[in-house]
Amino acid sequence: MFQERRPSRGRRLVPRTPPGRVHGSLTWSPRPGTERYHPPLGNATAEGNMSSNIIGGVAVVTGASTGIGEATALRLARDGHHVIAAMRRPADSGLVEIANAESLRLETATLDVDSDESVTSLFAQVFAELGRVDVLVANAGVGGGGGPMETATIDHFRSTMETNFFGALRCIHQVLPSMRERGSGVIVGVSSQAGRIAPPTMPAYVASKWALEGALESLAASVASTGVRVAIIEPGCIMTPIFSKGEMTDVPAVYEPAGHAFLSLLLHDLERASTPSVVADCISDAITTHSPKLRYLVGQGAGRNVAFRAAMTDEEYLSFNTLPPDEQVARQLGSDT
Repeated sequence: MFQERRPSRGRRLVPRTPPGRVHGSLTWSPRPGTERYHPPLGNATAEGNMSSNIIGGVAVVTGASTGIGEATALRLARDGHHVIAAMRRPADSGLVEIANAESLRLETATLDVDSDESVTSLFAQVFAELGRVDVLVANAGVGGGGGPMETATIDHFRSTMETNFFGALRCIHQVLPSMRERGSGVIVGVSSQAGRIAPPTMPAYVASKWALEGALESLAASVASTGVRVAIIEPGCIMTPIFSKGEMTDVPAVYEPAGHAFLSLLLHDLERASTPSVVADCISDAITTHSPKLRYLVGQGAGRNVAFRAAMTDEEYLSFNTLPPDEQVARQLGSDT
């Protein structure tokens, strides 16, 4: 628990009231690499151009145990934010040790975004001890899987929406009133390239990301004159543990060609997958830039896949999905002869 107004660096924050359900998660550390996110021309990222009321403020990052959330928590702490890295099982995280080694203002906290009680408890403590939240990165999420519409169960749809959509909304509801009253703050929603396209084999995941993007765009429009900003991050293929957490089902043979095409493209992109730090760099830029955008495509395959779909009419897209799997992949990769 917080003991003072400016807590010691690298502490674990324990909520005052018990959180909701707690589930295990796979521990994973980003691979070292040289790939970097390159902000669009015109975006101000130099230290002298950063928003003074944001840098050094309080940032809450959900789903921070691994992958994008972990990398983002570290990046924002290194930027100078006071970071609350929220996750279901802080004891499994190595973030506190890294924060101590680097003298970062970073603390871990227990949070289950599926639980009203857990979300309310954590944010109540943050506001009580730190007084504000300047940045929310709503990153907690679950992956695809579940199979096509016919085999994806209603329970699978519900659980996916609960985390990917309602989990983000719970957190937004906690920070939005104070941000609006202050006239400043940034809400970052981590969506996916699947928030812009609809692969045929993962309807629950697609539905959750389309719902999230619709809600965030509506929010962005409603707060446009208040000083609160919204950014939607749309990663492509990123090497994170989310790929090991999907639920797979047996599917009728009629759906196998679509599954084969999707898997072939996924394997191609996995071999070239971006590291989570690339997305973290993008999120940092989205928070600090003076030339903000609503949406940020980032990482392997994201721009290619969204542009490929945008170039087709709806009818052309449906016709494309009747082609042999290898031809679909070749065309999407730009190697069709």
